[in-house]
Amino acid sequence: RIAGIKRIACYEIKKKALVVMCADNGVVAEGVTQTGQEVTAIVAENFLKYDTSVGVMCKQNHAEIFPVDMGMVTDTKVRTDHKIAYGTQNMTKGPAMTREQAVKGLEAGIDMVRELNDKGYRILATGEMGIGNTTTSSAVASVLLGKPVEDMTGRGAGLSGEGLVRKINAIKKAIALNNPDRADVIDVLAKVGGLDIAGMTGVFIGGAALGMPVVMDGFISCVSALIAVKICPQVSDYIIASHVSKEPAGAMLLEALELSPLLT
Repeated sequence: RIAGIKRIACYEIKKKALVVMCADNGVVAEGVTQTGQEVTAIVAENFLKYDTSVGVMCKQNHAEIFPVDMGMVTDTKVRTDHKIAYGTQNMTKGPAMTREQAVKGLEAGIDMVRELNDKGYRILATGEMGIGNTTTSSAVASVLLGKPVEDMTGRGAGLSGEGLVRKINAIKKAIALNNPDRADVIDVLAKVGGLDIAGMTGVFIGGAALGMPVVMDGFISCVSALIAVKICPQVSDYIIASHVSKEPAGAMLLEALELSPLLT
């Protein structure tokens, strides 16, 4: 598959990068997470020091991490040149962001691929950091797959039973209030998505445009990939699925994308 993507039988992949899109989500005000927004900024800065679980994995595999502040509520040492807002709006009260902001998020992801391609990186992986982003991802997945919210929503980073009920209710409220147009994927992204999702979607599109394979990771990454493929179906040819997420929608998303993971 990589030979096909690169259109050459003999190729080398020396430089590998993980692009981590970091953003905050206004929906955390609804009590849908077990930790506060301050965790987004703490973990985002830890990526710079490789002081996270994925940092250890990248060291083992000689991959570099590039965290990007797409929309955290606080500025950190993480690059802010692609920052679009200080967090999204609470999607239970109105759209998470404007359509223009969603498109800027896509463009930021595409720009990151262009930048890393110019620096000699030949395969990318997508990552995210944003407290509340399993809530936004479940909302997007529910709309795009036309499935009940309950089937798409899990405990994220370890929610209690009560927390899960709040999360499901918040997603239902956001979808009912904003009425995202399933046929217009950018409308769905803007109304019930997040800036981290928008950025990762752009990475998948940019990878396809520049003939670079992009590794799709867990649930949120899969949702971003689905948006990218809905925007441009040919993008799926450039995506490598890493594993099946344990989030309820993980397997359903892979099925929708018609991609087989390397790990189960």
